[in-house]
Amino acid sequence: MVASDIRVTIVGGGIGGLTLANCFEKAGINYIILEKSTNIRALGSSLGLDGSSLPCMAQLGLLEDFYTASKPVRHFNFYSEDIKPIGLVDFSDLEEISGYPAIILDRPSFYNILLKNIPEHKIIYGKRVLSVTQDEMGSTARCADGSEYFSDILVGADGAYSAVRQNLYKELKSKGKLSSSDDKPLSYNQHCLVGVTEPLDPEQYPVLKVDTADFEIVIPKSDPFYAIYMPIPGNRLSWAVIQNVQKADARTGDSFKFSEWTPEATMEMANFVRHQPSPFNGGTLGDIIDKTPKDLISKIMLEEKFFETWHDGRVVLLGDACHKVVPSAGLGANLAILEAVHLCNLLVELPSVSEKNIAKVFDSYYERRAKIAKAALANSRQFGKVMGDRGMFPQLIRKLFLNHMPNWLSRKSNVARLQYRPQLNFLPQIPNHGSVEGKPQEGLIFSTKAMAV
Repeated sequence: MVASDIRVTIVGGGIGGLTLANCFEKAGINYIILEKSTNIRALGSSLGLDGSSLPCMAQLGLLEDFYTASKPVRHFNFYSEDIKPIGLVDFSDLEEISGYPAIILDRPSFYNILLKNIPEHKIIYGKRVLSVTQDEMGSTARCADGSEYFSDILVGADGAYSAVRQNLYKELKSKGKLSSSDDKPLSYNQHCLVGVTEPLDPEQYPVLKVDTADFEIVIPKSDPFYAIYMPIPGNRLSWAVIQNVQKADARTGDSFKFSEWTPEATMEMANFVRHQPSPFNGGTLGDIIDKTPKDLISKIMLEEKFFETWHDGRVVLLGDACHKVVPSAGLGANLAILEAVHLCNLLVELPSVSEKNIAKVFDSYYERRAKIAKAALANSRQFGKVMGDRGMFPQLIRKLFLNHMPNWLSRKSNVARLQYRPQLNFLPQIPNHGSVEGKPQEGLIFSTKAMAV
């Protein structure tokens, strides 16, 4: 069997879905993307990539585009409410370890780069999936407009409130196969207000003058939120205001209306936080908000959950659809990208599209990715608590974390994360450029004999 004999429907044109499409283009796998919006929307602020995901972007021919559209991250600088330094996190060793810097860029640029290699006819817009069914022959996605799409495999890359996952779990629950954890609804963990400014005067905002990006993070003493300012190309600031939600206060069940990046309902939170001092020339957060186009400001609720079930039959989940990570540590995009790489590697070696072979692929995919995703969720949660929790004990933890963590311990953590940087097996491998060798690529799951069938 050859890769072109496989037919895949990707539901969702987000980071995971677009990355998977890029991988399929290189692999020669037939696919379409069903996207519910009328175009790919990239609302929000910014996204980060690091040495775990950039090697595969080099394989896809997109690395220079990402470098051009981004700035390398150097430090996270933390300030008190009166803009006095309280510590920093140094990322200067990331490039030395992996050969790639951590980078930051705005979401529209991120999406435009991923769209670069995807033929327009392979993304079908205005396709809201209502139901998913499957049998021994394949899987069918049925859309709100009455259209149906049949394929050998269906990938749910449609976000935290994935319609594919909801259909999959409904079927599993009817058979008594859904875990109690997966049966619980999402609860939100953070309020978040984000935006990207218009071009600013570098004389007024000197942080824009340098080629690298220092994140400026202000943690108030009493206000229940913290603000992050991130310089990006074009003399702009990407910014975010985040408030942790205590577990006892997190609502469940009715969070669906908060799941999209939309410009609605922003002014209340914007007015609530605008008094907060910013680290720029005695100004305030309100000054930054006023220099941000209103259509580039969004208020959302951010959820956190690891789903135990990632696949069943011919249907598999990817990215936020199977694990929702709060953005505190900037790991969500990297997770989705690497899951796309793994899934594509496994599908390329598929000897046939039998249910047995597909199950073997999906089991291996889960085995290789689930532990990494669960660890990333824990890391994001802890980093968010360090930045956002209030009180004497969190303040002490923050002081220890920012000022007294041994360099060797920080480096050990970075090595553990960046040592894992998989590539597409079927493309020429990008040589190691860092001081630490990447872990070996996972081996084949099908025998050479089976591959020849």
